[in-house]
Amino acid sequence: MTDDWKEVLGCPYCQGGLQLTDGDVVALECPACGKLFSMAGGIPGLLRHEDAGRLDRFSQEYRQARVGEGFGPLSREQALALPYGRPAGYPPLYWQVRRQSYCALLGVLAREGPSPAAGPAADLGAGIGWLSYRLAQLGYRVAAVEASLDETFGLGAARTHFSSFASLLPIQGDLEHPPLQAGQFGFAVFNASLHYTGDLRCTLDRASLALRPGGRVFILDTPIGREPQRGTGRGDRHLGQQELHSALLAAGLEPRWLSIRRGWRWWTHQIKASIKWQPRYSFPMIVADLAGQKTKTE
Repeated sequence: MTDDWKEVLGCPYCQGGLQLTDGDVVALECPACGKLFSMAGGIPGLLRHEDAGRLDRFSQEYRQARVGEGFGPLSREQALALPYGRPAGYPPLYWQVRRQSYCALLGVLAREGPSPAAGPAADLGAGIGWLSYRLAQLGYRVAAVEASLDETFGLGAARTHFSSFASLLPIQGDLEHPPLQAGQFGFAVFNASLHYTGDLRCTLDRASLALRPGGRVFILDTPIGREPQRGTGRGDRHLGQQELHSALLAAGLEPRWLSIRRGWRWWTHQIKASIKWQPRYSFPMIVADLAGQKTKTE
């Protein structure tokens, strides 16, 4: 981990700066609170110690659920092609929806920014790192924060991505206590991840605090209904629209809700869900700017 990353990564307890320890074993230390964090395979392990067991259990349960649904490991070519392609085992609409959301994000970044010059990006809940990889291709420095090191569904599956760019750093970290220093990031993105947090307010507060002036938060592919709902049983839930809107405002963020054109296959899926009396939800894109500030593209 280079010095420029040490300037933006922070302690998950206090968000203070980190420094490498001396000695044979490489580790990171927070001088402010004295906490020590390990490095494994070049990935900083920046979880709060009391959260590590819970997050490891979640990772194992998530893996079991996904494997049970037919999801499996991707080849190198499939991983690098994401969100394009249609890997076997995934539901028919899965990567179609992810592509549509990704293209909508690219459109906003191109029109409004933040640009790579505005500061590094934080991909919070990065999973296998495909969005981090795509942002690095566009010239952004990206901190890919993910609690799971799973070789199929977590950072362990992202080695193909991370070996391609020095500007892309994998970090083991939690959504609720992301290891980011305050005021250092141009934007943060929750890409199909925000609905896995157990504390929505804390998560958005910490993401907001990490932003530079003019920064913003993007929320993609989080299922949102009129009211909060139970999720899929993988430790997630469907957020309520007013619940999320209020939490963003409380975190000092001014949200815009942008609809994404999904096409006839998505609407057929929605109609079938209504016929079966299943809960309705959507995947809008939320663009949330720091209150009273405007994002610059320079």
